[in-house]
Amino acid sequence: MTGLRLLACFAHPDDEAFPVGGVLAQHVAKGRQVRLVTTTLGEEGEIRQEGSATRETLGEIRRIELACAVGALRLESHALLEYRDSGMAGWDANNHPRAYIKAPEDEVVARLVLEMRQFRPQVVLTFEPGGLYGHPDHIAISKHATIAFKLASDLTAFPEQLAGGLTPHAPQRLFYSARPMGFRLEWANKLRAAGIDFALPTPEQLEHGNPPEEIHLELDVSDQLETKMACILCHRTQVAPNWPYHRVPRDVAEWVLGREYYIRARPEVSPGTTVPDDFFDGITPD
Repeated sequence: MTGLRLLACFAHPDDEAFPVGGVLAQHVAKGRQVRLVTTTLGEEGEIRQEGSATRETLGEIRRIELACAVGALRLESHALLEYRDSGMAGWDANNHPRAYIKAPEDEVVARLVLEMRQFRPQVVLTFEPGGLYGHPDHIAISKHATIAFKLASDLTAFPEQLAGGLTPHAPQRLFYSARPMGFRLEWANKLRAAGIDFALPTPEQLEHGNPPEEIHLELDVSDQLETKMACILCHRTQVAPNWPYHRVPRDVAEWVLGREYYIRARPEVSPGTTVPDDFFDGITPD
């Protein structure tokens, strides 16, 4: 191992797959330790393959799928916090007593601070503040991880964690997973041009994503395409039987799945500054 560590904080099983699976696999391939924290079991997700789960069993099935994905990516370790999936904004699931968005902020932040103090990552990765497409749980983990990033080094924050010899820790960089505005239409057009009957995005979906000027990195992760696809396919309940990326030329699959987008949130990026492609650029291993 290189002494470099990345802590990825996400909300649902498959959040580590579709938007960031390539970059996680790249860091593992470089000998870096990657730990994943997932806050819910994704009980409100779709069931895209008939017979793969029921509404009652979906959470437990997704626990198994997540373990498969962690293995496919060869991550160092994984923690599942087991709050309940809150569903999309306005759903009844928002009001479930165990819904992640109803969890006390201090409770979740304390757990993430503990993760940072124990694992001692130099880099933390989570969603951008809009949650890619406005999912309340994505927005919540972005907020909680960002607060924890700041508080992990604070001696006065959660001092009970320090009583047993644990020490504060200051991660050096915080990155957000993002997507450029218009990405859904670009994907749909690319797949349709390749002969796939792929639905065009709704007017609401056309608004998803960040303005291009907010995004610092467009990373080529095509060297890890097979690993990323294996990770995605672990999430069988979330992948329809007609998943298009098995049915298009590799260059099309690479164009969609082989590019990932990131914002460096901390330290903040000054106008005109170039952000290195490597999250760990210039960081000394320990």
